[in-house]
Amino acid sequence: AAAIESVREGQSLAQAMEHNGLTTPVAARMLRVGERSGNMGEMMERIASFCDDELARWVAIVTRLIEPVLMTVIGLLIGVIVVLMYFPIFQLAGSIR
Repeated sequence: AAAIESVREGQSLAQAMEHNGLTTPVAARMLRVGERSGNMGEMMERIASFCDDELARWVAIVTRLIEPVLMTVIGLLIGVIVVLMYFPIFQLAGSIR
């Protein structure tokens, strides 16, 4: 809402979005270039593509980090279940002696 008001007051879209924290510095520069050249549509598409690529990169990184941790947790959980299943058998074998 603050960015809309800034644009209504006469600021450029790039300035309004940058001052309100709605864009990255790279995207703000691309918006300024688009405003000056009159190719806002093309620049918006490039910004969207850039953001999609960055998001895909972050998802890949997070997936690579979470997967081993999740596998370790599942392995530990299965190990605990197996130990809990065999524990009564070991107790019974110990009491027979």
